[in-house]
Amino acid sequence: MTQLLPTRPAGWFWMAFGAAAAAIPTIARSQEPASNLDAFVVSASRTPQDPRTVPSTVTSLSLDGLAASQVFDLPTALAEVPGVYISNTGAVGGQSSVYMRGANSDQTLFVVDGIRMNTRSAAYQNFLGQADLGGIDRIEVLRGPQGTLYGSSAVGGVILIDTAHGCGAPSGTLATEAGSFGTYAGSASVQGGTRNLGYSFSASHLTTENDRPGNRDNDWNYSTRIEDQVSDGVVVGATYRGQYGQYQEPGSTLYPSAGDVMSRNDLVTAYAQVHPNASFSSRLTAALHHTDYDYSASWGDSTLRNTRRILDWQNVWDASSNVELVAGTNLEQSRYLAGGGATDDHLSAAYLSGTFKPVADLSVIGGLRYDHFASFGAATTGRFGAAYYVKRTGTTFRSTYGTGFTAPGSDDRYGVAAWGQLPNPTLRPEKSRGWDFGVEQSVLSGRLKVGATYFRTLYKDLFDWETTDFTTYQGMTVNRSRASVKGVELSAEGRLTGRVYATVAYTYLDSRDDVTGARLVRRPRQVADAEIRGNITGAWQAGCGLHVVGDRTDVGGSLGGYTTLRVFTSYDLGSGVVTKFRVENLLDRKYQEVLGYPALPLGAYGSVEWKF
Repeated sequence: MTQLLPTRPAGWFWMAFGAAAAAIPTIARSQEPASNLDAFVVSASRTPQDPRTVPSTVTSLSLDGLAASQVFDLPTALAEVPGVYISNTGAVGGQSSVYMRGANSDQTLFVVDGIRMNTRSAAYQNFLGQADLGGIDRIEVLRGPQGTLYGSSAVGGVILIDTAHGCGAPSGTLATEAGSFGTYAGSASVQGGTRNLGYSFSASHLTTENDRPGNRDNDWNYSTRIEDQVSDGVVVGATYRGQYGQYQEPGSTLYPSAGDVMSRNDLVTAYAQVHPNASFSSRLTAALHHTDYDYSASWGDSTLRNTRRILDWQNVWDASSNVELVAGTNLEQSRYLAGGGATDDHLSAAYLSGTFKPVADLSVIGGLRYDHFASFGAATTGRFGAAYYVKRTGTTFRSTYGTGFTAPGSDDRYGVAAWGQLPNPTLRPEKSRGWDFGVEQSVLSGRLKVGATYFRTLYKDLFDWETTDFTTYQGMTVNRSRASVKGVELSAEGRLTGRVYATVAYTYLDSRDDVTGARLVRRPRQVADAEIRGNITGAWQAGCGLHVVGDRTDVGGSLGGYTTLRVFTSYDLGSGVVTKFRVENLLDRKYQEVLGYPALPLGAYGSVEWKF
């Protein structure tokens, strides 16, 4: 199995400026709307909130804007967010990891259709490496420790994804694409609804040979939602988001170890929401999440299975025009199969969070959460913060303080004999506490938003690997490291003119292992993005983007910085038909995001999309 995640942080990082990124080719969506100002954000309080008065730092990605930039995959979309660094294991289809505000790759939580989708035992790296943007109508990136609302693994932040809601007259999209490295892709989506019933469906397929021999990727993504208002104040629905991939893993160029990977990720939810009056709503969601990972090589096979059954109950009470309370419980039963052994765990959690508005345009939050795991015991997290919007100047001031934790995985605590991993029943969860302070300013009559945020996070009891036998390399996961992170996020986004749209994002990060003083691995000290796009004529659009990453340390070595440039253009032929063309890594830079895994060189891709 390819080892993506170092069990011990070790290193600091440097360098950058720019925007966009090398995109994994798949399929297109729609054009950019006239305004990109967010109507609301959900992740910061688990209820819709005005982004101008949200204390937490949250970015809501514009799916129409990403489509206009010809960004069609999830890793590339996330890489453009301030404070987020995406590390891809080589080419298309390989594992991808999120390093948010210096947190480790397993310390970011994906929440899909309201359900916590990853744990230490049910990792997200294969899902992210092959995920496109099909069938999604909301992506939010919430930064900083978020244990109070979301529980384990939300140490660095939360990525919220919602499957598309359908409404109105039936409509859809068909698209096909071809390009470098033997890349072919196709997608289809349809959505619509009646007065009470809504539906959406999407499916996409991608195959590519990539650049290295024996590095073929073949994957599918599919999703659906159906929702029905059965009576006044009562809505029931269900979602399904699935992914299946077959990936030829050539291994690291430093230690070649070819193998074949089969990965599968399936999440099914069923929910009912009751809204008996204007001040109260209650939502109950039942979910089944299953992941498979099979790795086959000449030296042997490795199989991982994880099944989680989840019940999530959330209640929202508008106690007054100035007070909103959110309370809920979460129950999870999980079974983890690895190396021929099976382990079980049970989670029960409860939380209470409040949003208070003592005066106009001032929002204050506070909350507390209790999680209990059958495997190791309990963890308590809390947060508080405030935001103030100065209407006269269009300025928002915001600040939060929060705590988070990551629960040990089943393999960490109980061991896997087939891997030479010993049990450690005394293992404690990782813990974090962090705060941030930010300012956001609206300029150019509200067409442009600029922002700056300073953050600092402290970690303790971080997981590390301890080798107990250097002949067989048998060992166990232990609590050893402490780490500290601080940094600055800068951003600007909006329309320079009626025809030209631009974004700039920059992150400076100072991260270190407080035990050794070394930089944390795979955390660039500087990352920057810049993009400009616009309408040359009514039918012709074009743009370019720059992505700059500073030097990093990695397990077993160091990596230099790199810069990639992409250009893209599209032409509307009428009758819903749009042709698109883009070039990734136009400068043909040779670089690696993970040591020993070369990224793709220059590649060109063309597509045709039909909206009906």
